[in-house]
Amino acid sequence: MGARFTLLEEVNHDIPGIERHLAHDGRLDRLTVVDIVHLVSAGAVRKVATRASRLRDPRLARIVATGRDTVEGRPVTYVAIEHVPGVTLDEVLATRRIDPRRAMAIVGGAARALAAAKAEGLTHGFVRPGCITVTERGRVVVAGVGVDGEAGAQAGIVEQASEEADSRALGEILVRALTGLDRGESTADDLPDGMPAAGRAVALDVLTGAPPTTLGALIDALSPFDARALVGFTAAVETLRWIPRLESEHEAQAAREAARLAQEEAERLEASRQLIASETLEAARLAAEEEAAEALADPQLQETMRSAAHDEAAEVAETPLPGTHSRPADKHEAAFDTLEIMVADQNRVRERGTWELVLEALHRRWPASAPITHSLERARVRAESGGPLNGSRVVMTLAVAGIVLAVFVALAWLAQPLSDSIVIEPARTIQPRPVDPAAD
Repeated sequence: MGARFTLLEEVNHDIPGIERHLAHDGRLDRLTVVDIVHLVSAGAVRKVATRASRLRDPRLARIVATGRDTVEGRPVTYVAIEHVPGVTLDEVLATRRIDPRRAMAIVGGAARALAAAKAEGLTHGFVRPGCITVTERGRVVVAGVGVDGEAGAQAGIVEQASEEADSRALGEILVRALTGLDRGESTADDLPDGMPAAGRAVALDVLTGAPPTTLGALIDALSPFDARALVGFTAAVETLRWIPRLESEHEAQAAREAARLAQEEAERLEASRQLIASETLEAARLAAEEEAAEALADPQLQETMRSAAHDEAAEVAETPLPGTHSRPADKHEAAFDTLEIMVADQNRVRERGTWELVLEALHRRWPASAPITHSLERARVRAESGGPLNGSRVVMTLAVAGIVLAVFVALAWLAQPLSDSIVIEPARTIQPRPVDPAAD
């Protein structure tokens, strides 16, 4: 559009005859809103937009460009408007109501923005929640000055633009923000408690049909409102109170959920009570039948039955359980049973002896040797046969201990000094015999 704007997607617009799109501004490389005007007097809308484009107040959405272009062979008029990131007031008021401090700051900020436009000779003409945006930093921005009023008047949905109409519309927005209801549906009782006297007075004037007729009077009536209350407003929207309709629905849903939980709890308690009652009744019935039987029975027969039951219980207590042994006859039999248990436990998992391990090593080295094979089989047979006790480990332990003890004794004996009675004679020296010269 206009060799500058690329239309991205169409968005809803509440003025008939205007087609709104989100677009990309190729010159400024940012997101823009483009309105395509299909009204009969599109030239009048473009003329007002040209005047509004001269406004340079940060509280007013700036008109970036206006022009005409040809789309599908027919001429169209378009108006490009600055895209303001944030949350629009119609999105908030559709589900939430706003606390008095923030509501007064929003309406007061919008009144100051429109007062700046009025100082330049322009009025809005169609003030509504959809044209008011609160940015992430808490700045209130009003869009559509002049353009929305002209387009709305041509569509027959608003009267002629005027300052009084703008002031009255802002007063009605204040009432809706405070109560969650339109002016015709709300009363003084719907206003929140504890709100500042200035804001309450303006809301009551709107409800009685006597709102401020000028933007200056509205600003004075709401002053002093704190614009800092809107910092973080976009993130706090989800914490605001529901409008009365949704609040009633949520309360009814919560009540139904609470009733359901209470019903489930009551049913659970009743089931437990019935279970306990049935068990108690059964126990009482059995006790009553037992008492009745005892009353009708012969006392001598009762005593005989009790004695028989006592004897039977004693016999059961003395009878050993299946798979168990009775008490041994004497200590020798008990010792023999213990020895059998020890042998069985030792033979349950057999470990190979030293001689068997040596033979297995020799057999692995010479597998074809018949003597080694025969000796290994005999060693295994002797090991499998078992005995009262396997003493190979004990014998080996005693042998090693004996060898170690002998070594220690020998070393100790060598370390002792010789007795004084033992005399070691020194070696005798053999003197050389003299040589006789005469013998030669």
